[in-house]
Amino acid sequence: MTKSKLIFIGLAVALVGFLFAGSASAQDQTLSADPASVPEAGTYDFTLTPGGFTTSATNLAVCNTADPGPDGWGQATLMQYCGGFGSPQDATSGDPISVEGVEVGEAGVTFLIFELVPDGESAAVAVEIGEPMDDMMDDDMLADTGVETSLLVIIGAGIALAGVMVFGLSRRLRTA
Repeated sequence: MTKSKLIFIGLAVALVGFLFAGSASAQDQTLSADPASVPEAGTYDFTLTPGGFTTSATNLAVCNTADPGPDGWGQATLMQYCGGFGSPQDATSGDPISVEGVEVGEAGVTFLIFELVPDGESAAVAVEIGEPMDDMMDDDMLADTGVETSLLVIIGAGIALAGVMVFGLSRRLRTA
């Protein structure tokens, strides 16, 4: 084999390796609150149960609204509605966390457990006044999983191009 064939085969193998390395499964972090809803505004004690966390460097924030707004629970929302980044909390054990004396207003309350890193592990649960909304599920509550499709297209095109080059070089070497 020629050096160029070996280089192209190596590139193709590397691209296939990148393809499989990028498609890691997502961790599903969950957070549930007991009680899941309250009958009226007031002060309540809650028991939170986290699940699926793999890092102990998480924070617990209590936000004075059940609606994260159009931008979700970003840094500005945390500062505005939650009074900062909350308190350190280890959620890896999955043991229940007692939160006492939480003031629930007319807008409800949201509990967040999150890492202080971009795209870190996080989970939230909203407690509203009235009946729990177990049947409702919107797109904001779904986990981000998988790989961007554009990345897969680029990697696939690179592999196809490498294959065409190897095929073209092998035909050229046979005819020469």
